[in-house]
Amino acid sequence: MSRGKVLFVVTSHDRMGVLRNRKTGVWLEDFAIAHDILSEAGYEVKAASPLGGEIPVDPDSLRRTGHAGFDPASWLELGKDILMESIPLSEVGHDEYDAVYYPGGYGSYWDLSVSRDNAGLLESFVRDGKPVAAIRHGGAALLSARETSGRSILNGRRVTGASDDEERQMALDRVVPFSLGKRLKRCGADYVCSEPWKPHVVADGMLLTGQNTQSAAELARTMLSVMENAFAARQEDQRPSSARPGDVQQDGPEFSPGMRNALPSFVFKN
Repeated sequence: MSRGKVLFVVTSHDRMGVLRNRKTGVWLEDFAIAHDILSEAGYEVKAASPLGGEIPVDPDSLRRTGHAGFDPASWLELGKDILMESIPLSEVGHDEYDAVYYPGGYGSYWDLSVSRDNAGLLESFVRDGKPVAAIRHGGAALLSARETSGRSILNGRRVTGASDDEERQMALDRVVPFSLGKRLKRCGADYVCSEPWKPHVVADGMLLTGQNTQSAAELARTMLSVMENAFAARQEDQRPSSARPGDVQQDGPEFSPGMRNALPSFVFKN
């Protein structure tokens, strides 16, 4: 029996900007590593994209890997069905999912960064307090979402994502339409990055981000931990209260005890 459902939102864009002969799409390893970790833990994974249907895969992601033992060709052969039948974003209802994850892939810079369907979906996940995770270029999908106040959902949040140094080392810093780190900062985020190609994951409450493909396994495990704790928190919060009528309730924290356990401990540092 499934422990829950996780939505993977991926790009439909398959060309690298002005380099029309350079194909792009989702970065396979970012998708596959998280898919396998969550699936093996009992979560059902569904994929959605702006256009729906077949998801383009960046050819470079079939040649470059960040995790020892990962074989892109073998995974693609075994897991290709989920990449062939993504749901159009306009048809996705957030209520049936426990979390959303944005894998990397350069195409995200061109479509998910400006997709109104994606922004509306993401705003619903944030409003309901559900985990939101993004890795590498997937962070571009976070740029357009707003709180009800009109502020960016990134305002005041600590995040990471593809670094300028990594883009330069890929010789794509003048091809991608913008610097992700600079755009995240423009939205009010506290963007931080580590050395190129070193695992780096940042957790700020229910917002979880990874810098690069090497961070995929750590980010997926962090996501899994947050979901498991959130599930336990919901169970705890649904237990009948032991308070008697007329009891005076003491002032408590902003979060319920169960939800405090669902969040990383440093969120509550003074």
